[in-house]
Amino acid sequence: MSRLDEASRPTHPSPRKPVVGLRTGHLVALLVIAHAPLMLLWSVMPAAWAYGKVVATPLVFLLAGLILLGYVVGYRGLGRRIRHSGGLYVQVTYGLGRVIGLGTAALVLVAYLGIAAGFYGLLARILEALVAGVFDVDLSPTAALLIGLAVIAGATRLALRTIVWIAIVVAVEQTIGVVWFDLVAISNPADGHPVSFAGLDPAWLLSGSFGVALVFAVTAFIGSEVGTSYSTELADPARSVPRATAFSYGLTTVVLVLSAWAVSIAVGPETAASATADGQLLVPGLVVKFAGIGSQSLVMDLVLTNLTLGLFVTGVVIGNAGARQLAGLARDGVLPKAFAIPRPGDQPAGPARLALPVVGGLIALSASFSTTGVIPQWLIVGAGLSIIGSLTLASAATALWFMRGEADEGGFFGWEGQVVAGVSAVFTTGGLFLYGVLRLDSVVPNAPGYASWLVPGLIVVVLLAGAGYALVLRETKPEVYAAIGQGREPRTSREPGPSRERRG
Repeated sequence: MSRLDEASRPTHPSPRKPVVGLRTGHLVALLVIAHAPLMLLWSVMPAAWAYGKVVATPLVFLLAGLILLGYVVGYRGLGRRIRHSGGLYVQVTYGLGRVIGLGTAALVLVAYLGIAAGFYGLLARILEALVAGVFDVDLSPTAALLIGLAVIAGATRLALRTIVWIAIVVAVEQTIGVVWFDLVAISNPADGHPVSFAGLDPAWLLSGSFGVALVFAVTAFIGSEVGTSYSTELADPARSVPRATAFSYGLTTVVLVLSAWAVSIAVGPETAASATADGQLLVPGLVVKFAGIGSQSLVMDLVLTNLTLGLFVTGVVIGNAGARQLAGLARDGVLPKAFAIPRPGDQPAGPARLALPVVGGLIALSASFSTTGVIPQWLIVGAGLSIIGSLTLASAATALWFMRGEADEGGFFGWEGQVVAGVSAVFTTGGLFLYGVLRLDSVVPNAPGYASWLVPGLIVVVLLAGAGYALVLRETKPEVYAAIGQGREPRTSREPGPSRERRG
């Protein structure tokens, strides 16, 4: 490690009094609605069934949740110290240095573009169906996409507290809808048979492709890792960030496990495992079945309205998280000040707010011309793998940070336990990342031959591009390089670097 790296390793910025003063519950709502509960039932859960073909898919979701909760245990100690809107890249910077940290920043931002594009595409399809059902108007996919993007871009101007309360209302309302669906599904077993517990039987985990199902299951949790991006607006970020992140992962796990089990009861476990990629046999078909004759159209319109509302809010929250990470990079001097937050408590500047809707919208528009539907699938899978890889780097950073002796915390959940949790998360998320990259053809079948190397190649190129930019800054703008991860304006080269504190 160079002397500059050693002398200017990121320290914890001094806590500032928050302007917005959000609480843990507010942050939970933002993290939960980043993957709206009803959307999980409609898209992610059927994909796990369709591509994994695992009868015990409910247990696969449980294992995915446990893997990510293990990451939270390791992340807890370092995450509660971060006062920066940069998210994962700051965590990586503290443990692995600025070069890998900036590479992670580039990877995460590109991943969010892919995730946003996938959400926008899904929103356009559902909005198109909703308008056709309610108003009997055939809306073109392009028009539906542009309408959705216009609403999301306009909503980014809302104050953060307003966005939070909208997220709370929608998250509660969608959770109630999911509970209703699960209860009705469990009370209506397939063909009048007794309630089946095969979906919760570990013996069925190897009935299909367990690894493929697990990759899709973990992507369902993407969005809950951005808690630190709101640390400057939280009243008590040291408590709120770890608790909200853990609660969000836990709630998502419960929703997915119970809902997947309910579906397996309603259609039969082995029938669910033979579902096609569009998942029409699962949630949409069951909703129509439960509605009964005479109410099917009304119920489907209500469900589509609910989905559309949730996707709008999800798009706003994801765009807000991406904008805050751009603002964090701008605060460190890595990006132009035009992307920064103008004043404490404000929303990020216009260029940062509009980055995801504009760029992600262009990607979604390009993907909409694909007649096979392969491009949107690869966008989601590639973005999900990028986030999983970033979580691996963040876990390694946490473990190394504690092992270097930069904290003095005792007990199992002190530095020793968090090192163990961090190392465990490296193996679980890292193994899943490698499996997904090496078995992309299995994860998303029927893709062109070049796609199997395009996604991993893009991940490597983006990571190296960000790391290369950090090396350029180190040589050409050392004051900017030294400010990466600090959450403040870059120092001039005359100012002394921050001191380091080590455990004895």
